[in-house]
Amino acid sequence: MRKNLCKRMSALALAAAMVSTALAGCSGGGSTNETTAAVTKDQPDAAGEAEAKKEEDGTAEAGGEEVTIRLVHYMGEQAKRDALDAMLAAFAESYPNIKVDVEVVASSSYIATYKNYIAAGEAPDIMFGKPQNMTEFVEGGYFMDLTGEKCLENVLPMLADECTVNGGIYGFPIDAQVKACFYNKKMFEDANLEVPQTKDEFFKVCDTFMDQGIYPFVHPYNFIHGVFHELDSFFTSMAASTGNENVWMDSQNGVKDLGGNQVVTDAMEMFSKFASYKDAGDTAVDQTQGIQNFAAGQRPMYMNGGWLMGDVIAANPEGEFGMFPTPWSDNADDNKLWVGIDDVFIVSSQTEHKDEVMTLLEFFANEDCSKTWMDTAKLMTSNVTVPTDNADAFIKEIKSYIDNDRIVSKALVPDYTSEFSTAFRTKLQEFVTLDDSQRDVAKLIQEIDTEIGSIRQ
Repeated sequence: MRKNLCKRMSALALAAAMVSTALAGCSGGGSTNETTAAVTKDQPDAAGEAEAKKEEDGTAEAGGEEVTIRLVHYMGEQAKRDALDAMLAAFAESYPNIKVDVEVVASSSYIATYKNYIAAGEAPDIMFGKPQNMTEFVEGGYFMDLTGEKCLENVLPMLADECTVNGGIYGFPIDAQVKACFYNKKMFEDANLEVPQTKDEFFKVCDTFMDQGIYPFVHPYNFIHGVFHELDSFFTSMAASTGNENVWMDSQNGVKDLGGNQVVTDAMEMFSKFASYKDAGDTAVDQTQGIQNFAAGQRPMYMNGGWLMGDVIAANPEGEFGMFPTPWSDNADDNKLWVGIDDVFIVSSQTEHKDEVMTLLEFFANEDCSKTWMDTAKLMTSNVTVPTDNADAFIKEIKSYIDNDRIVSKALVPDYTSEFSTAFRTKLQEFVTLDDSQRDVAKLIQEIDTEIGSIRQ
């Protein structure tokens, strides 16, 4: 298997930037590469829990030989980096003999960086990624199966499922990510609007804002992945409810084109309608500018992933924000919340420090670190036992959807991969920049089928 992966390295190198589209959702789009040491701060609660845990199971004695492990991630959001620093500071107090070197790379070069490290025999002990989008690395034997490890004991099952490849669990997801419509509560209140439950109500909300001279959506149309997030914020629920879970994979694999699929047509019509609520300046807005605009209250709604909320709240600590599933149906029960993995720790099978790595991941999985992640990164923890009583309002709303089983697993509707994903998202981006009179859904679908078919050949 390792030999097979090495043979594929050249092909993977050509596709690396395109494969990274699956990783770029939670990246700020930056291209900074840096190496940092773990920051040390006082975290008595997390440290106290760790001390008790060590007494219980005797793992990673603090007085042992000093060991350094490498952790590579691609988190572009400062709120996430701050959360990781706080967790590592608490860990350093409890386990001073385990040093953690952190390396930050851009999502656009993540896959290529991995390949280079692996080829040189220098794979990091811990990496970030999404196992189902990196199956060749799994099949090549480069990722460690974490099945049965303590860090996974309290993880939301659907998140563990999304880290599963060929029966093994190849990652520890630290959070339950969502794609949804995030909204400014004050702007809704000022407009005397309630959270929409159906598609019809949703577009009435949009029209009400337009009548008041307010464009309803933040549109990061200069960010290719932001365009896709608008579609995916509702399509995963739509596809899972209509028996179209494999629609993108069937297209990619040549099983069935998108043309003639009424659900795809309806979805693209709705996606096109989103674009009708834009102004000319939206084509210049990237993810960073979109976050700033939303935080400043320039637009009331932002269809995107929960990863942006840490930076939104950091920019506007007094802001009141909520979220709801982007409604695609006029039956409210159909409109379920997209839930999936985002920040996932993957362990290298080449690590010489498995015990120390597992000690770190188990520490990250404890209640205090889970709360640190929620409070600082502003993301829902993957740990189902952790209360959200003191969390931000939108996190409580996410927890409510999970508790009431009004969620849909992103794993049910896998995305296009590699160059297929790039081609698809490029077509979507070109489409939304067109004037209303120029957008033709039938033509868009035909162009996507043609482009995907040409890549398959």
